[in-house]
Amino acid sequence: MQGKLKTFRTGSQSAKILAYLQTGNSLTCLESMQLGLSHNLRSRVSNLKEAGYNIVSEMVKTNTGFVAKYRLSKWGLISFRYNTNTITL
Repeated sequence: MQGKLKTFRTGSQSAKILAYLQTGNSLTCLESMQLGLSHNLRSRVSNLKEAGYNIVSEMVKTNTGFVAKYRLSKWGLISFRYNTNTITL
């Protein structure tokens, strides 16, 4: 996807998560459930990535193990041309 990012229906889980991440916050699955955003954060993040949003994840150690923490990359959507193909990162 180049240029324009997909939008989501107002009030949808994906739209709420995107709005939360756009404020500069990061989000784990537990935080997502506690905030009432989604019980399936991994799936919503996948939807956002497919829509062209550059969401990065990192594994963070907790008292009980490791969890994924998601954030919106400050670079947003990155596109460049390599030969004749457009590559979006």
